[in-house]
Amino acid sequence: MHQFEGQSVFHVSVFSGNYGGKIHAGTEALVFLENESLTSEQMQSIAQRKDIAATCFVWPSEQPQRFNIRFYNPQTEIQLCGHALLAAANVLYEEHSKQSTDADPIEFITQSSHINTKIDPNHQVWIGFEPIAIEPTAIPVWAGDYCNIAPVSASKVGPSIGYWIFEWPEDFDLTELAIDFDKLTFATERALIATTRSQAKGFDYDLRYFAPQHGVNEDKATGSANRVLASYWKSKLNQSKFKARQLSSEGAVIEVKCEGGKVWISGKVMINA
Repeated sequence: MHQFEGQSVFHVSVFSGNYGGKIHAGTEALVFLENESLTSEQMQSIAQRKDIAATCFVWPSEQPQRFNIRFYNPQTEIQLCGHALLAAANVLYEEHSKQSTDADPIEFITQSSHINTKIDPNHQVWIGFEPIAIEPTAIPVWAGDYCNIAPVSASKVGPSIGYWIFEWPEDFDLTELAIDFDKLTFATERALIATTRSQAKGFDYDLRYFAPQHGVNEDKATGSANRVLASYWKSKLNQSKFKARQLSSEGAVIEVKCEGGKVWISGKVMINA
């Protein structure tokens, strides 16, 4: 699949569904399939007008089954967006299925990495990330002032624009956590992943994700955060497959597994052209 029939646009719901009698709305992405790259200014302008959690632009590379992809929210370009990757992969596999019964693996070229995808025997699409190192560290002094309840442990992930992981006790309800977004913006460049071991039946861990520094006070559903949390909880729970519950106001369910040296992310996806 090298060419698209002009520009095609898909509205995709990601990480939604009815789990345990509770509706999780998940999040959404717009996927633009292009024949060639737009300028950064054009992509940002479209994302600003659409005003949706993530707008991604996909166009072919010189190699079959390998596609360029860029991500934008209404304010800025996003370096890596897990739910938009999953949305785009599902769109491409669906479009490819109209032309062939074979489902050759698709690879994405982002600004900083190559992302693999695969379809399992149940026809579920998964996005594969390289694991990322996690560094346990002292809880920063500002945590007690900027969070209404202080965490019990902290870790750093990646460079200075990477992530904090703050963990709370298992009996703490993460929906009760309140963050001072203005203060957090000036305290650190890192996005904040809040997590606990889940008390809900069928789930392994819970999370919330805060990134006011990058234009998102709290994200509805965050695939890339689970790339981080898979490695974090793998050592704590001694398991390699997880079902995560993101406790945003919308709610989301993310499936995660550590397999073949990668962290794989998946979840329920619904595509509307």
